[in-house]
Amino acid sequence: MITCDVTYIRFVLTLLIGITVSTPVDTDKIHLEKLSTVYLPYRYENEEGQFRYPSGAAEQTAYDPAQKTVYTVGGGVLHVLDIRDVSNPAILYWEQFDTVGLTDVEVCGDHLFVAEDNIQDKENGVVRVYKKYNKNTQTLEKVHTITVGSLPDMVYPTSDCQTVIVALEAEAYNNGSHFVDPEGAVGIIKFTTGVEGAYQYTKLDFRKFNDRWQELVSRGVRFIYRENNNSFSNDVEPEYITLNKDETVAYISLQENNAIAEVDIVNQNITHIHPLGFKNWTDFDFDASDKDQKINIRPWPVMGMYQPDSIKVMYIKGKPYLVTANEGDAKDYSDITGAGGFTEETRVSALTLNASSDVVQWADLNGYNNTLSKDENLGRLKVTKLEGKSGDAYNALYAFGGRSISILDLNTFERVYDSGGDIEKMIAQQETALFNSNGEDRNDIVSVMKDSRSDDKGPEVEDLAVAQIGDLMLLFVGIERPGFIAIYSIPGDVGSIQFESVYSGIPRTNDTFGNLYDQRELSEKDPEDIR
Repeated sequence: MITCDVTYIRFVLTLLIGITVSTPVDTDKIHLEKLSTVYLPYRYENEEGQFRYPSGAAEQTAYDPAQKTVYTVGGGVLHVLDIRDVSNPAILYWEQFDTVGLTDVEVCGDHLFVAEDNIQDKENGVVRVYKKYNKNTQTLEKVHTITVGSLPDMVYPTSDCQTVIVALEAEAYNNGSHFVDPEGAVGIIKFTTGVEGAYQYTKLDFRKFNDRWQELVSRGVRFIYRENNNSFSNDVEPEYITLNKDETVAYISLQENNAIAEVDIVNQNITHIHPLGFKNWTDFDFDASDKDQKINIRPWPVMGMYQPDSIKVMYIKGKPYLVTANEGDAKDYSDITGAGGFTEETRVSALTLNASSDVVQWADLNGYNNTLSKDENLGRLKVTKLEGKSGDAYNALYAFGGRSISILDLNTFERVYDSGGDIEKMIAQQETALFNSNGEDRNDIVSVMKDSRSDDKGPEVEDLAVAQIGDLMLLFVGIERPGFIAIYSIPGDVGSIQFESVYSGIPRTNDTFGNLYDQRELSEKDPEDIR
């Protein structure tokens, strides 16, 4: 199953819970075949579903194999879907919330866990616990409302359903005319007598790292917003959770901070913050401009900040690895009163490069004398103002995201694989008209939007699903711009990883995204969640 950040969701049946994987006779490549699509309302008025492109009606999903139902949340609506007939999924139930934003949903055993951002009281987001949908009474019965903290962005129950890990992203916001940046945190809910009984809630903050921020930064962790007496513990924003095999350790992406937090679940302690380092794009290739009138994938003198969104633990031949989807993200508080218009994002053309820097020397050696900052070269690329600066000039350029997937040795956090520029190359070869395309406006013509995100984060590699069939490990990679699912296989050790195929749910490029949506032709646009 694949969840997409618009008003529809697509399902396909499989061994992998929602994805059909097939290898036809005429090819040895594993690929996806579409079975069905269901479009979901983004809200209801007088019991009537309202549809709109775009609207974020399907952000996150959870699958219940026992009942063959899917729970999905987006905006303020929770849907329950029947997929017993995968060719004809149907809405069984919906519930609308007007004062919260639903951020995640998970099924465990007989219960449902829903994370909610409290729009009216940003410090007090909640996790609601429900009994699973009752098909006889056609109801969801709530059993707990647990206040957990600011912006619970993800929930992750352990397999016995007795512990739930919560990533409290705690994004900055306005409180009247005041700037507020809550502390990022990790919540742990423990049910002591079963999910419907008593529970204990512990919130783990990052304050013990406040005195160590200089050491962390020297190792590659980012401390971004330091104004308004902001501490490191306020700057971290826990994003995505994955667990080791025995569910004693959680790994949580701190996306903007370019790091992974390690949490001892048993002793309820954040033990480490692991820096993810930087990617030297002179060793790889990417397209850096949306104004060069072409696909131009090549090396550039830029460092990439990996900044993963989704992360997954996997085991190959008994050895643990961490897979990361290196999307990238910048902090922008320009719309928040009291933040002084802060944004870390700028374009290369706005920066002064040190004449003796490696960047300028590379440019001179590669035929870009005094032209590197032109729009058709690096000038349009969005980079951070905070890294690489020396005095009034820059010695290095740091771009957002790695435009790739990486695999880290979980014992050492050494990167043992990165897909480099292969994802952009693959899309350029197989889905040329959709290369680094946007499409956030319904009036955007698909073909016209080609190359429109090259200056930003390119394809935006966002989500992951990992599955094992026999001895074969499969990685499913959700690519946001404008919407692809790539498949990689690992038949042996990590070094045997290979690209299999890419799937797109955008059937035509000679129309607008809005028309494709209205005509019910569009699917897999901005896949936020893969199961």
